[in-house]
Amino acid sequence: MTGLNNRFKKFDKGITLLEALVSTAIIGIGFVAIFQMVQYSVRSIDISGERTKANLLISMVAEDLISERNSSSPSRTKGKDTLITYLVDTAKNNQLAWNAPLCSGGSSSQNTKKNTLDAKKFKWDKRFSKRRIKCKGPENNKNLKIFEICNNSASGNNCKYNNNKNYTGSGIYEKWIVGRMEVNVSTGRVERKGNNVEKKPKKKVLYFQIQ
Repeated sequence: MTGLNNRFKKFDKGITLLEALVSTAIIGIGFVAIFQMVQYSVRSIDISGERTKANLLISMVAEDLISERNSSSPSRTKGKDTLITYLVDTAKNNQLAWNAPLCSGGSSSQNTKKNTLDAKKFKWDKRFSKRRIKCKGPENNKNLKIFEICNNSASGNNCKYNNNKNYTGSGIYEKWIVGRMEVNVSTGRVERKGNNVEKKPKKKVLYFQIQ
C-alpha cells in the first residue's frame, strides 16, 4: 500500500503561484465592483430620502397656510384673512414671506410666539433645520413667496400681478392668492461647464392656491 500511495503522489499536481495570483486578481475585481455598487446604492438611498423629506416639508407649509387662511395675526382669534393679508402686503414690498435661516441647527426651545404667523415661522425654522434636512451652503436655500393675482380693471382691485385675460367672453375678477414654496436639496448632482465642475442642488418647487 505504501508503494501505491507514493505512485499516486508522484502524479498529483497543486496550483501554481501564477494560478493563485490570477484567481486572487479575479476575486479582487469582483469585490471592487460589489463595493462600488453598495456605495452607489447607499448614496441613492440618501438622495431619495432627502428629496422625500423635502416634498413632505413643502406640503407641510402649503397645508399650514391653507388651514390657517382665516386665522388672524397678531392675535390668535379668528378674523377674515388677516394672516394672508399680511403675507400679501409683504409680497408687495418684494419681500419673501419666509426664508429659512442658512443651515440652521434648529432651536431646542418651545414655541412661545404670540401670533399665528410668528408661530408658523418658528415651526418652519425648526422643520427645515439641519436636524431634518441636509444643508451644505447658500445654494440649499428654502423660501416661501406669495402672489396676489386679480383683474385690476375691477372696482377695488389693486393687485401686483394683473390678470386681464378674458375667459369665454368674461373676465375673472376675484382675487387669487398663490403660494410658491421652494427648497433646494443637497444631492451632489454634478454639472460640467467647460473645465469647471459644479455641484448643483436639486430644486423642489410647489405652487399652491391658498384662496
